[in-house]
Amino acid sequence: MEEDYKIMILGDTKVGKTSFQRCLQNNLLCDINKEWQKTYNWLLELEESEHFLEILDTIIQEPIGKLFQCFSENFQCYILMYSVTCKNSFQKVQQFHRKFQMDRRENFKYVLLANKIDDQENTKERKISKQEGEQLARQFGCPYFEISLKTKENVISAFVDILHYFAITKEKINHEDLVEDFQNLFERQEFCDHVFQLKDNEQISVHRLILESRLKISLEKIQEVLLTITPKQAKNFLKWVYCGYIKNSYFSDLKSICQKMDLNYIDFSGVNKLIHDLKDLNENEKTKDFTLKIGETHLRTHKLILTARSNLFRGFFLSCKKLTNQVNDYSRKSSVIIENLIHFFYTNQIPIPTSKKSYLELLELIDYYQLNIKSSLNKKLCKAKKKKECSIM
Repeated sequence: MEEDYKIMILGDTKVGKTSFQRCLQNNLLCDINKEWQKTYNWLLELEESEHFLEILDTIIQEPIGKLFQCFSENFQCYILMYSVTCKNSFQKVQQFHRKFQMDRRENFKYVLLANKIDDQENTKERKISKQEGEQLARQFGCPYFEISLKTKENVISAFVDILHYFAITKEKINHEDLVEDFQNLFERQEFCDHVFQLKDNEQISVHRLILESRLKISLEKIQEVLLTITPKQAKNFLKWVYCGYIKNSYFSDLKSICQKMDLNYIDFSGVNKLIHDLKDLNENEKTKDFTLKIGETHLRTHKLILTARSNLFRGFFLSCKKLTNQVNDYSRKSSVIIENLIHFFYTNQIPIPTSKKSYLELLELIDYYQLNIKSSLNKKLCKAKKKKECSIM
């Protein structure tokens, strides 16, 4: 079992919360453990992995404060649901969001879900427009989805997208240092070797190695699509390519942009997919342009990856007056431990130290290369200690 999600559906009465779950039960290929109370437990097979879903349907309408007091400690994923035919339900989700803001908890993840779009042809029935819903989602900083439980329109696809969004957010937390490093690489735009033209005569510089290893489509095709969207959308899309993560309010744009590029955005997106692509890049000897010498050992790697993850290498390459393809390592550590560290640059994974000495050597290397990975390493060590996999103290 790879992932588990504890999701709460919040919304006014008669917006379709219970119907939403029943519709999912009739359509999703999953084993359902029915508990006809307020909580539904599912084992869902999705994207070649298993997800345990515990979804709370707030059937009994409790005061907002009481709901949060009872469940906010255990539920970090929220679906804020309203009906496009009811202004009161639209105001209700805003009340829920204000409560989120009052609690000031960073681990809250939520999406805005609008139901009953089957009545949109009858303009007298629809009270909340799509533009109003999208505007509120931008204000909340979260994705926005529209469905019709009556016609089943968008129900399954929206739910898959919602799960995928929650998964990407969780991945970002687990690999925050990696995301930050590659986001900084994009924003600094050092050592760029390609320029894209955007709308309104704007331009943006990028690294060919990142785009080719991630998108695996021609730069001409990317250029063609970027000219059909706004500069802001283009910049957010490219940032997403670099770090596998995007601001919540732009998540809904990804599907249309990826469709234009003939990409399946679910297969492509997320921090874990970034790690997968970087691992493939590390195994591609043809594109490597830099050698790190440790004694008689030569480690081949990419300047750009070293630049993204190590401030020491970044400063070194920036200060070099001539092109350098090789450098000696003076940290006086074994080639094995440095090779493991280089492996971390690409995969964000590092072997668990088996002794206090090897642990201290890793910490010294982290400081020496000025890496942003102490938190990740310490989290891994804490888990190892709990499992009694190693004893370093």
